[in-house]
Amino acid sequence: MPIYTYEPPVAELLSYGEGEGNTSKDWPNYVQELGLTADHIPALIQMIQDEQLWELFMGNFDKEDDFTDAGIDPEEALWAPIHAWRSLGQLQAIEAIQPLVQMLQQHDLDWCWEELPQVFGLMGAGAIAPLEELLSSKIDYNNKITLVEGLGAIAKIFPDLRDRAVEALIRQLSQFKNHHRSVNGSIIAQLLDFKATEAVSVMEVAYGAKKVDEMFVGSWARVQIDLGLKQESDFTPEELAIRYTPMQEQMMANIRASLDRPKPNRLSNRQGRQDFEKPPEFKDIVAQAGTKKPADKAGFGGGLSFAPKKSKKKKK
Repeated sequence: MPIYTYEPPVAELLSYGEGEGNTSKDWPNYVQELGLTADHIPALIQMIQDEQLWELFMGNFDKEDDFTDAGIDPEEALWAPIHAWRSLGQLQAIEAIQPLVQMLQQHDLDWCWEELPQVFGLMGAGAIAPLEELLSSKIDYNNKITLVEGLGAIAKIFPDLRDRAVEALIRQLSQFKNHHRSVNGSIIAQLLDFKATEAVSVMEVAYGAKKVDEMFVGSWARVQIDLGLKQESDFTPEELAIRYTPMQEQMMANIRASLDRPKPNRLSNRQGRQDFEKPPEFKDIVAQAGTKKPADKAGFGGGLSFAPKKSKKKKK
């Protein structure tokens, strides 16, 4: 299948190069630099859905000759979906939310976890209702965590929208029975960021129903302390302790065992070189426990990424 052809200025994203910037404040101003307008939103949506570009991003260069023949450097083009979703955020393209969530479900990568909440955040007030509606749908709970973080990002980027975003988060937490424990944990984590004491009664009910993943935010006692409602001295050690699921208990045991191991021993190989034993990486320990993406607080959700992580971006 021939590669999809884009027209300027959207086509310029194919040669924009590496996706620099860790937060939306650090991203290039694509709208200003390239002259992007609402008329370009359909092409930008096409770009985030372009599976041939995603193949490049995932390291599959089987069709790199097709790009080269079209005068496109595949090592630069692989970053185009990243630039496209950032552009959609800057354009506040609310109509892109559904396609972005569909893309998230197809490409559950660390880039999605890190950047899509900020993309949604840039969209502002108009994104609150669509994100909340999607949270009430039957999409995967790991992806719902990204949507929850998107609601939080809206209030962080636009502080005047804090109350509206918090109200949406509280409404979703009130439906805790319909959400995975990890989604409820992520909602409470966002509410804690905003010191949302107005959510205390809903939080308490969710905790009482044991529908909160405490690895995200800690115990109910700890939440009350973080909100400034109680002091640590008001609780027993048992009340302050996190209640882990059996799977989380096993994961924590694996982590503790790894940390307690003696320092690596120096070994000699057949050539006489001195090597060191390599302890397992944290991500390997998490994988052994059957969990996925580490979340912002201390919880876990999301899928392991197979795309280059931010620390391993391809250089131009």
